[in-house]
Amino acid sequence: MLFSLQNQFKRPRGLLGWIVGKIMEVDNRRINKWSLHQLHIQKGDHILEVGYGPGYCINEIIQYDSCTTIDGVDISSTMKEAAHQKNKKAVEKGRVRLFVHDISQFRIYDKYYDHIFSVNNYPLWTDVNKSLFHLHQMLKPGGTMLITVQPRGEEEKDSTARIYAEQISNELTCAGFKNIQISYKKFRPALTVSVKCTK
Repeated sequence: MLFSLQNQFKRPRGLLGWIVGKIMEVDNRRINKWSLHQLHIQKGDHILEVGYGPGYCINEIIQYDSCTTIDGVDISSTMKEAAHQKNKKAVEKGRVRLFVHDISQFRIYDKYYDHIFSVNNYPLWTDVNKSLFHLHQMLKPGGTMLITVQPRGEEEKDSTARIYAEQISNELTCAGFKNIQISYKKFRPALTVSVKCTK
């Protein structure tokens, strides 16, 4: 049962996955708000979220102004259904597009983004180097990339957040990103790290 629940947090499926999505939405709310605040979103920006879950951040962004557009990619079709339901009007108007894909295999050719961000999803990426290469290609020159991680489960230590900071910074640099900035904020249950950079 425990193993099954852990898998649900990695790729939510079915009714249990829907419930897990709601738990993640509540659990990550403060971290999500902190991450969005760091993006300094301007009216009319084009944004990509990697690992949109039940669509909380997307919902926050679309309320900012009527010209901002958001794409999201997530590995879970259950989360796509939840995010679609939460942002139904914006989806119908074409302001929000939701994709189900592994980020290492995902590439958009019809749009370049002002901001790309991911909250508590980075540790689940199957191929970090390939994923960052794709994201670098999809970001506009001068655009912002933000990755936020709060260690969970067995990793739930402040020291782990600092290890993530170094790891993410090095991988972003190798992928061609620059102007790396690291921020920490104490949220229960563990220190949270956010790494911001530009193209």
